[in-house]
Amino acid sequence: MQLTPEIKQQLEAQKAQCIFCKLISGEMEAKKVFEDNVTIAMMDINPAIKGHTLFMLKEHYPIMPYIPADEFKHYFGLIPQLSKAIQKAMVRTGMNVFIANGGVAGQQSPHFLFHLLPRENGDGFLNFLFSGKVSTPGDKVKMLANNLPIMMQNHFGRNPASWHSGVGLRPNYLEDMPNVIYEDEQVLAIVPEKGVSEGHIVIFSKVEEKDIGKLSISDSSHLFYVASFAATAVFEGLGAQGTNIIVKSGVSDDNPEGKLLIHILPRMQGDGLEKLHWQPKQPSYDLDSVASKIKDKTWVIKYSEEKIVDEPVILEKADNEIDQAILALQRPNV
Repeated sequence: MQLTPEIKQQLEAQKAQCIFCKLISGEMEAKKVFEDNVTIAMMDINPAIKGHTLFMLKEHYPIMPYIPADEFKHYFGLIPQLSKAIQKAMVRTGMNVFIANGGVAGQQSPHFLFHLLPRENGDGFLNFLFSGKVSTPGDKVKMLANNLPIMMQNHFGRNPASWHSGVGLRPNYLEDMPNVIYEDEQVLAIVPEKGVSEGHIVIFSKVEEKDIGKLSISDSSHLFYVASFAATAVFEGLGAQGTNIIVKSGVSDDNPEGKLLIHILPRMQGDGLEKLHWQPKQPSYDLDSVASKIKDKTWVIKYSEEKIVDEPVILEKADNEIDQAILALQRPNV
């Protein structure tokens, strides 16, 4: 979205008090494991699990929709390489990416970031071990199936992709999916018949079945663009107060088949999903040693611009396009 002068002024004031901005600038000490001109990754000093890493933009943005397109592509495009490096350093079989949008969803910092959690069977982290028990009413499924494609159509209007012309072919592992609400050549999004909460959306990559580390920069950034718009769709259409975006990749107790999945979970106050959040705890191991292992694997990470777009075209803006909706997104608890 276009940041107004007023919003920019607010962000500058917020930035002056932001702990993560101080960590990024070096004013406070951080256990950095990766850094380039746009992004930085550092160890969580109160990790949920060994190898728990925080990844953020150097520029201060409080919520996901404020991130400009070029920084969004850079940031989310690096997830596969960073995930692969952390997973390799920790010798793990899986990876979670956890994003909290809004205080009710567990966002505690006014500096937008996400968590990378290397996983394996028996690691004791069961926060994302959830089962589907809730059905989304048919009228709400239809609403999402109408709104998300409109949002994506306008996204492609502003950011045309040379590979995009329709829904494309569907790989065998995605045949017979129920309640499809969006599909293009790279991504399929559904509302499961039984979800964790009403409006639960699951997003699949049509490019890679299991391992997020195998996605290209452009594949990954597009996958997370769809996830971002899906989160906005449930916020806008279902009145959610926040959203969680949870990526599961590879094998762990909560993902025994090792599929690459992105869960979009609408959040409301008192929704009973507090188990998704973890309590900060002091590590029983040497964080510096873990940071050194990860840093040894991240030096190869590099962002390279891939030519995937043509000249933009102008589309008429839909009434339910996101630019106004995201302004109402609940601010994080500071």
